Amino acid sequence: MAWDEGLDKDGVAYKIAATEADRVRVIAGPGTGKSYAMKRRVARLLEEQVEPENVLAVTFTRVAAEDLHRELQKLEVPGCEKLEGQTLHGLAMRILAREHVLNSLGRTPRPLNNFEQKAMYCDIAPVTGGKKECKALVEAYEAAWARSQGDEPGFPATNKEKAFQKILLDWHIFHKSMLIGEVIPYLVRYLKDNPAADEHTEFDHVLADEYQDLNKAEQTAIAYLAENAHICIVGDDDQSIYSFKSAHPDGIREWKDVHAECADFEMADCQRCPTTVVAMANSLISHNKNRDPRELKPIEAKGEGEVQIVQLTNPAIEAKWIGKKVKELLDAGVQPSEIIVLVQRKRAARVILKALKAVEVPAKSYYEESQLETDEAQKRFAMFKLLLDKEDRVALRYLLGIDSNDFRAPAYARVREHCENSGDTPFQAMEKLAAGTLELPHVKSLIEQFNAIGQALTDLDLLTDDMGQLIDMLFPADVESITELRELALSAASEVTDAHDLFSAMMKEITQPDIPPEVKEVRVMSLHKSKGLSSPFVFIAQCVQGVLPQISEKGTPKVIADAALEEARRLFFVGVTRVKAGNCHPGSLYITYPKEMLAGMAKQLGIPFTKSNYGQAQLSPSIFLQELGPSAPKPVAGKV
Repeated sequence: MAWDEGLDKDGVAYKIAATEADRVRVIAGPGTGKSYAMKRRVARLLEEQVEPENVLAVTFTRVAAEDLHRELQKLEVPGCEKLEGQTLHGLAMRILAREHVLNSLGRTPRPLNNFEQKAMYCDIAPVTGGKKECKALVEAYEAAWARSQGDEPGFPATNKEKAFQKILLDWHIFHKSMLIGEVIPYLVRYLKDNPAADEHTEFDHVLADEYQDLNKAEQTAIAYLAENAHICIVGDDDQSIYSFKSAHPDGIREWKDVHAECADFEMADCQRCPTTVVAMANSLISHNKNRDPRELKPIEAKGEGEVQIVQLTNPAIEAKWIGKKVKELLDAGVQPSEIIVLVQRKRAARVILKALKAVEVPAKSYYEESQLETDEAQKRFAMFKLLLDKEDRVALRYLLGIDSNDFRAPAYARVREHCENSGDTPFQAMEKLAAGTLELPHVKSLIEQFNAIGQALTDLDLLTDDMGQLIDMLFPADVESITELRELALSAASEVTDAHDLFSAMMKEITQPDIPPEVKEVRVMSLHKSKGLSSPFVFIAQCVQGVLPQISEKGTPKVIADAALEEARRLFFVGVTRVKAGNCHPGSLYITYPKEMLAGMAKQLGIPFTKSNYGQAQLSPSIFLQELGPSAPKPVAGKV
């Protein structure tokens, strides 16, 4: 198929695909066909004999990257099978792993899983004022890198921060590791310090999707990679929802000012949502002040769709109502894959998932690192890492410390000091301690733990050639707390050939949970995770003050509180616009919220309430419900 086949030459999609401008900006609202335009643009490049490996298609998520790859293949353009959409993080990891880059930076791109940071905090805490203070400093360090002004990080600023940075970097250099938040900044540092490096001219064309969700360091990295290439950025600041990752929506707003000669396009015709949902979405987002005024345009042929706003007694009843409604849909012939349930709190998601399974609805959770929530899962995954590489210092450090509140930090500090003075690796030092050829004071508990680790590794070593037996030993079926991890291992094992590939596939899915192109279950996920998806049936649960939106702490400066509220409104806007009207279904949106919950639970979750009756906190509906405008139906009381 030719790249322009079926395209209206007066339409914006054609103009985006056809332009040969060096710098292109596309503002594309939800459901307006940006993926279609991007696909056609890349198809044109391939038809014009641009080499696939010289085209960099950067997306924010694996879902979007793989979707772009599938869509290109459908066009049957020569060379499309060689082109891969990829996340910027994945690209950065590949570049940092190159030997010449490693030698330049002196760091090892081995990111820590969230659970592995617990050991790091315990090691550093004694010299930083405690684990809570240590965690806050780590978050500040990563955030400052992400918000870097151009090429330079904003951290450290004070003597305390300078001292902390040295301690933190010393820990990571010794453990041959890196914080996830350091990956992109170190790529930026490499590109800045090596202007003659091949990476500056590696690509002829760069296409950056969801540009508003990238932080400043990520946008800087793309600028370096595209400085000698054509670049097209695509996004929508009304859908910027990643401030916790220091997203920089001003980057797309200001793009035209920075690149005065750029070709600039806007896509506004909402080809996804029913007209009622479009009207609600426009009304909602219009309450944000920090935006360029614009509206999605409804397409009357999509129809009005169905919207229900339902208040339930409490979260348990809300979950049962959702379970009952989903079951009714399935019994009426709806496929599970056509239903998504969006809920912002992982704890609430577990309750809803349980309610779905109670009525025999096939459902799956898509929360990051959900497979590693339990201590047992963390221990077994770390053991898998150590099995594959006995010199994985982070995995060994974690395993030596488990079952101890301080991760045996004082004893481990003695081992680390010995290693730094002798040149031994931690594993070598522990082997010597276990054999009695090395003596250090007060390390008996570490030796006992290491002996247990060693026995487990010996047992597992015998099974590395049989992945079925290896999975049964590492992730046994009778340990309920690792069920998700076992299911992931079994799923990944069908597509890999050895244990190393199995681990890589599991790690990729754990840290960047993918939603496969052919799902068979009802999907339960956060509103953040739903970005890029659409479905004929969408549920948004727990729409109460304190969840959507969260409430800023007392004393928060007004400018920060206002920015947080606007982002929460954008997040709700993203959720609402996931609804897809199609030929078979009109598009249905169900918004639910509980009237009350246990006061203790509300306090724990940071959900405000003004009064409680018999221990039940009376909750307030989200203010966003009032902002959906006259097109939204009146709320009704739901019953199970």
